[in-house]
Amino acid sequence: MDEMPLAYCVIELVFDEDGHGVDFIFRYCNKEMAVVEGVPVEEMLNRSFYEVFRNGDRKWVVSYADVALNGTKHTLKDFSAEIGKDLTIYCYQPEPGFCACVLLPE
Repeated sequence: MDEMPLAYCVIELVFDEDGHGVDFIFRYCNKEMAVVEGVPVEEMLNRSFYEVFRNGDRKWVVSYADVALNGTKHTLKDFSAEIGKDLTIYCYQPEPGFCACVLLPE
């Protein structure tokens, strides 16, 4: 996966006391993820999204939480203000509590 030509990450969701997804932590990022996000892998790994992207949009968390909790699959198409790119993100659950994402810049 490290050399895959598509950006790929596995994130662990963080939930509040009411069970709502509030953040996520990058647990794995391949080399292409750094290219798409514009942030070195070592600056993403084991850090929360909102630590890496301080002004990050909360719109992504709802779908990622659904995947992590319910095992659903999502295809998200939206503009990422954090990196200034349109993205298509394919999401699936590699194991409960986690969401894996393949990012395709448009």
